[in-house]
Amino acid sequence: MNPFLQFFRHFGYASLSVLTLLAVSGCGGDQAGGPGPRPPVNVIVAPVVEQKVTEDIDLVGSLTPNERAEIKSEISGLIRAINFDEGDLVNKGDLLISLDDRKLSARLAEAEANFVLAKANRDRNQTLLESKTISEQVYDQSVGDFDAAVATRELRKRELEDARINAPFDGVVGYRQVSPGQFIQVGQAMTILVNMSPIKADFEVPERFIGQLAKGQRIDITVAAYPNRTFTGVVYFISPEVEVATRNVLVRANIENESGLLKPGMFGNLQLVLQIKEKALVIPENALIARAENSIVMVVDAENTAQMRLVQTGMRLDGAVEIIDGLSKGERVIVEGHQKVGPGSPVNPSDFGKAEPEAEPDSETDAS
Repeated sequence: MNPFLQFFRHFGYASLSVLTLLAVSGCGGDQAGGPGPRPPVNVIVAPVVEQKVTEDIDLVGSLTPNERAEIKSEISGLIRAINFDEGDLVNKGDLLISLDDRKLSARLAEAEANFVLAKANRDRNQTLLESKTISEQVYDQSVGDFDAAVATRELRKRELEDARINAPFDGVVGYRQVSPGQFIQVGQAMTILVNMSPIKADFEVPERFIGQLAKGQRIDITVAAYPNRTFTGVVYFISPEVEVATRNVLVRANIENESGLLKPGMFGNLQLVLQIKEKALVIPENALIARAENSIVMVVDAENTAQMRLVQTGMRLDGAVEIIDGLSKGERVIVEGHQKVGPGSPVNPSDFGKAEPEAEPDSETDAS
């Protein structure tokens, strides 16, 4: 449908009458004794430009470590040595704490001896069974003793290994909660290990934006400790369910943190980029004329005549607005002075930012 017909359907015949009067007032007077042609109205215009735009939302979130583990002992024992300083950067497998293992070594030696004896008994009884010198019951007993010796030996080996507590992953060691010579119980915490690179940002997104969420979206985050620095992350997790109490969905992003500036527990303000349009049509926000549920702009054609155009808007930007439909790249829209013109009015355009419109003569009437 013709845009003007759409406009008239929305605004009725009253608008039609006003626009008719405006058009007539802009035409030259051909009647004898009538007024002369109306002089062009000075306006400021801006072109419809094509540029990259992003849609984002402001959120708050907190930082959590990539990995975090409490270092605990699986066995009871006396601490023989602590092999780290608080705050040390350690690698996976590095020895952190060693326990006194002399009793454990003795138990392993005993288990090894029992294993050798049980194996010999089993092998000998197998030969005797083949010669029918012993019963199958005696042989089965020796097999069971051998299996038990194998299990005991493996257990003693594991206990000896547990006396050496190693780093489960790369990270920074926290403060130590034990001292050399201290006797610890099974499960007692001795320190923590934290991996902070990358660091994670946890935040909640309102339910209405779920349809625009996707893995790989970018976030920009700032923290109070570094107010003039922006850190960038990438969304890698979107919760499969919405929190009933808040109607929000939990989202997580990874942020590179090789410098270690960001710490777990920090509070951050972040922007989540929902979508990026590489080639969006954009005009200054001042060019929009709001009429009921419609958005209108005044376009200046090649003959420097104002024409009314219905448009469909998209993302709102800082001082500008995206146009989804109704305009083409390079067209000129009036950003200042559109209240003084109507459809068909001659105009004298000046480029936006280069010139100011001259004051209209006192004899001119406001077309609005």
